[in-house]
Amino acid sequence: MSYSPHPFTFKLFQLTALTLALTLAGCGGDSVDVITPAPGGNGGQPGTGGGNNNGNGNNPGMPISAVNITPIALTDTNGNLTRIITSAGVSAKVTVTDNKREPIGNALVTFEGDGVKFGTSNGAVLTNEKGEAVISVKPLDNTNTGSYQLRATTSYNNLTATTDSYNFSLQSIQVVLADVVLSSSSLESGGNTNITLKTKDSTNNIFQNDVTVNFDTSCGTFDNKSMVSSNQGDITTTYKAIDNNGNLCEGNQTITATPANNPANKRTLTVNIASVEANSIIYSTMDKVQLGSSTSGSSISSKIEFIVYANGRPAANQAVEISKTYAPADFSFVKLNNRPTETVISNSQGRVVVNLYPGALPGPVEIKAALRSNPNIFALSKDVSVATGRAVQNGFSVSVTKNVLAIGTDGDTSTFTAALVDRVGNPVPDGTVVSFISEGGRVTPNCSTKAGACSVEFSTQNPRPVDSRVTVIAYVEGEKQYIDVNADNKYTAGIDILTSNIGDFFRDDNENNRYDQNLGEFVYRRGASGATCAPSSFNQPNIPGTCDNGLAATLRFQFVLGLASDTPVFTGLPTTLIANSANNLNMPKMINFKMFGNSEQTVSMPSGTTISIATEGAGECKAEFTNGNLTVPKVVNLGNNTVSTSNVSYGFSYTGCQKNDKIKITVNSPAPDATTTTKTLFVQ
Repeated sequence: MSYSPHPFTFKLFQLTALTLALTLAGCGGDSVDVITPAPGGNGGQPGTGGGNNNGNGNNPGMPISAVNITPIALTDTNGNLTRIITSAGVSAKVTVTDNKREPIGNALVTFEGDGVKFGTSNGAVLTNEKGEAVISVKPLDNTNTGSYQLRATTSYNNLTATTDSYNFSLQSIQVVLADVVLSSSSLESGGNTNITLKTKDSTNNIFQNDVTVNFDTSCGTFDNKSMVSSNQGDITTTYKAIDNNGNLCEGNQTITATPANNPANKRTLTVNIASVEANSIIYSTMDKVQLGSSTSGSSISSKIEFIVYANGRPAANQAVEISKTYAPADFSFVKLNNRPTETVISNSQGRVVVNLYPGALPGPVEIKAALRSNPNIFALSKDVSVATGRAVQNGFSVSVTKNVLAIGTDGDTSTFTAALVDRVGNPVPDGTVVSFISEGGRVTPNCSTKAGACSVEFSTQNPRPVDSRVTVIAYVEGEKQYIDVNADNKYTAGIDILTSNIGDFFRDDNENNRYDQNLGEFVYRRGASGATCAPSSFNQPNIPGTCDNGLAATLRFQFVLGLASDTPVFTGLPTTLIANSANNLNMPKMINFKMFGNSEQTVSMPSGTTISIATEGAGECKAEFTNGNLTVPKVVNLGNNTVSTSNVSYGFSYTGCQKNDKIKITVNSPAPDATTTTKTLFVQ
């Protein structure tokens, strides 16, 4: 239960009202009119400053017809009126009243002006019950000394009012730095120390907040090199004896603190840093290092790196002893032909760069880097070897994605991939160039190896050789294959033996294993002579009388593509078939035939062609293939002007087939020249 705060007054009011009503009735009135308080009102009690009828706090329910706003007043931190704004800031104040000059509470006032920032994110505040709106104002830039204007606009119940512009000026205060102290002025290399100071207004000798101080040093870094004072002008930052590149500082270094708005009042301190003392070293080369031998024809030198550290930071100017723990006998390091221990000084990033120079001998390499100041601290190289040489004669091959293409359309393609290794089976150096030439169609002229391989594309187009076979040859500069008689891993003429000497080569368009100049076959000449050449073969064409006893040679690899029709050529496939015996319908009968892709019967159908068999009839006639490729292989064996029998031979059996039954053989050649051909065999 609740009680009125003034029970006696309320009861007295009730009694007075009753008396008044009786008196009026005694005067002849017929009745008493009672005015009911408006819903939501205060029942006739005194106003509380609220109301819901657009009135103000002193006159609830009374509408406001206008709002007024006083001119802006700026006061400094001592409460004095001012037109000067320093980094200490000022307070801007206006008062909002209604048409009767009564204060309006909760009116929105928005301040705006150039060159300054306000105490709220949008520059707006609400008035208090006295109609006052107060906001802090500070310079956007403490070094700015320009003059500007302030304005304030109030909004209340869709009524607005704006002040006249208020002129003001920005002014830099005279800041001095006081109590500048290092927590420690002597540091280990890579150590740190705190710097503390206070910012003070030299004019009135009071500590000043919101002053920017910048820090700089002759060597080192700061946690924060630009700080703003707070809490009675306090600033603290941390100096680290490590430069921006991660290098360690040493010796006497200066630290300078400079107030941004008064650079002349900077303060400088000195810190003494102990000399860098290396205490660790690591091998920092991340990638595997595989060197080409001195006979590889590739770039034969490389380098590896170590990093010296002191207290976890790179250490410059440290002496490091470089030696090899194991390597091929002709391997040298640091300088060409150097094999004994060598001293290298770490650079400004603590790095020790070791040049490597391989010889002709292959094998693993391990380099040791030890601190001269403490040889027990060392690191070893990892994954370094001499392995890569030039391409060799029997280490060169070419593979194809398919080798029988459609003759009747442009754009049927195949990818050729050349693979090359050196004489010890390692991939040849990246960037080795392999060239291709073709008797017909179009082929990418060359490619560069990566990890010992590279690829080109062949595409069908004119010219198309009349024999439906395209000779392609790939070639690359490399070395002949030899027997290393003296086991020094390098070729010595007169001692080592060339196993298959090669000289000039040609593209064998007619596949007869000899160069036919009168036919215009492509020829590649080196102009050598003086030694017996190995016989020419299809994969390695060779011209007699063009060889020498040198190691260098142009390696070659030749192969053939087939160009096939989209319509098959059948041989051995009859048009009619003998019915199965009525006495033994399940006794199978066999049919063998061949399917070619050209009339000369030298190529198969295009790679990817499919063949299937089906039957028609009223009985139980069944047929199935018993041998042959139901899908022509991607790579068909194309010999000298022939195609392998296994790639074109087929056989099927049939049972239960009687007169008037049919067996159908369907051949589907692939895109880009897709065609379906059906051969119907009649059972008699």
